[in-house]
Amino acid sequence: MSEFAHPYARAFVECAPKNYDYAAFLAAGETMSSAMRSSPELRAFLQNPAVPKDAKSKAVAQLSSKAGLDAYASRFLQVLLRHHRLLAAAEVFHAIRDAVDALQGVVRARITVARPIGDSERKMIEDALAARTGKRVYVEVNQNAAILGGFVARIGSNVFDGSADAAIRRFEAQLRQRTGV
Repeated sequence: MSEFAHPYARAFVECAPKNYDYAAFLAAGETMSSAMRSSPELRAFLQNPAVPKDAKSKAVAQLSSKAGLDAYASRFLQVLLRHHRLLAAAEVFHAIRDAVDALQGVVRARITVARPIGDSERKMIEDALAARTGKRVYVEVNQNAAILGGFVARIGSNVFDGSADAAIRRFEAQLRQRTGV
């Protein structure tokens, strides 16, 4: 993530109106980011120094409206445009999500499992991680057949290895310790 994303995110969160609907903003922001990612013409238009600033500003206002962004968010995008950061808006939105999560006591975990899991298994993993971290946990599930069973969770730089492979390694280490082999 770029160095500038976090200061923009902090400013957005600190200046947001009371009871701001961050979830709606982030959903609309994803729509906006997707439009910029998928349109080379739009990116070229916004990057072209020959295009007048007013034209770019009007285009951003129209895109904001179509994406469903409110007035506060639209003004924020205009700030990004003025400071030549609009094409990196996805990074800023990601940093805003992280800042909002921190405010709300939420952490996001990436878990890797061997096979698809159901809602009840997902909830059990979220609850176990919440007990370990003391925070609410939202998980993003990835699949990897190399994990025989259980799961491996990553929250920031912390790794919680609840995989069958880790259990086998722990068992082997205990066995070696007890038998001296």
